[in-house]
Amino acid sequence: MPPTAADYAAANVRAERARRRWTQAELGERLGWSPTKVATVETGQRRITLDQTIELCRVFGVPLAKLLEGADPDDLRVLGAG
Repeated sequence: MPPTAADYAAANVRAERARRRWTQAELGERLGWSPTKVATVETGQRRITLDQTIELCRVFGVPLAKLLEGADPDDLRVLGAG
């Protein structure tokens, strides 16, 4: 089964956090989430809501398209992100 947009979002959250050299605890603190919640989002065990996605974009200072990099181009076009 090919990766979904949610799979790419999870990997990109992990990548954005790593670029900033933040721990999961540091990202969680910025979001008001536990480190465990951050970990389950990054591994794809927990799907994030649209509101949580917006929170992540704000904390990272990136557009939605950045969190969906690598997703199917047709999906990105539908979202206005590609």
